[in-house]
Amino acid sequence: MKKRISMIVFLLVGLLTIFSFQGVMAAEYPMEVADDLGNKVVLEEKPERIISMAPSMTELLYSLGLGDRIVGVTTFADYPEEAKNKEKIGSVSDPNVEKIISLKPDLVLTTSITKKEYYDRLNELDINIAGFQPTNIEETIAVMNKVGKLVGEEYLAKETTKKMTKQLNEIEDLVSEKLENNERPGVFYEIWHDPLMTAGDNTFIDDLIETAGGSNIGAQAQGLWPQFNLEKLIAENPDVYISSHHSDAHTFTVEGLKARDNYDVLNAVKNDRVYFVEQNLITRPSPRIIIGLKELTESIWPDLKDELAGI
Repeated sequence: MKKRISMIVFLLVGLLTIFSFQGVMAAEYPMEVADDLGNKVVLEEKPERIISMAPSMTELLYSLGLGDRIVGVTTFADYPEEAKNKEKIGSVSDPNVEKIISLKPDLVLTTSITKKEYYDRLNELDINIAGFQPTNIEETIAVMNKVGKLVGEEYLAKETTKKMTKQLNEIEDLVSEKLENNERPGVFYEIWHDPLMTAGDNTFIDDLIETAGGSNIGAQAQGLWPQFNLEKLIAENPDVYISSHHSDAHTFTVEGLKARDNYDVLNAVKNDRVYFVEQNLITRPSPRIIIGLKELTESIWPDLKDELAGI
């Protein structure tokens, strides 16, 4: 008899746990969420047909397990691999509004890289569009939670961002320890080779470099994406030089950069501190941004490689 009562109690507790869990996960509609571009998005019900107008949003949606609800992406959506097979709605800079309309989306997600004219046009057509413009990792995490709420996956989004926040804090602690006895090395991030361009102050890359414990040389110049001539680069003489395949029409190599005319005088070249990173990891405000931050941190502080691998 006691065993039967215990079993009943066990089953009741299990059922209560399940219902409680479902209650936490269930999204309530109608729902209103303010985006970052001055729009209040009102959804009457959970969006089942979603269009992503930015590669970062595509990655975010897939991280929430929503690949089957994505009906359209841009031509630049290349991660995860399945995203390449989705219906294309044009490029990030020039989306096809007619194509978007034809896909009958319940929700369109974008970022500030979309021209405002397209954002406004979709609003005028009464298409639910939400735009976000995170400029650092913390804002990226906040955007993920907002999008999670919009699409009815708030619980999963919070679980994902909780892990990201933990990883971010662990990386910041490692960097903080390094900076107790070391100065920030000067870091030059090459966005484009000819003309030579870098990331300026108040950019996503600038925040990542600072978080990783470096001093962004580009932040001293004027503008978000300033140009550098060779004389100015030599004068700044970076300790660490970082670039990617995107810099030189996908032909970039570390050895090729070192061999450029007059680059041999740079401390970064003389001390073999030239590194390659995957650009999409540090330019897309998506869940993979933590991977990008780890790569940047390892480039700036190579002796942290083992500790970073465990995060």
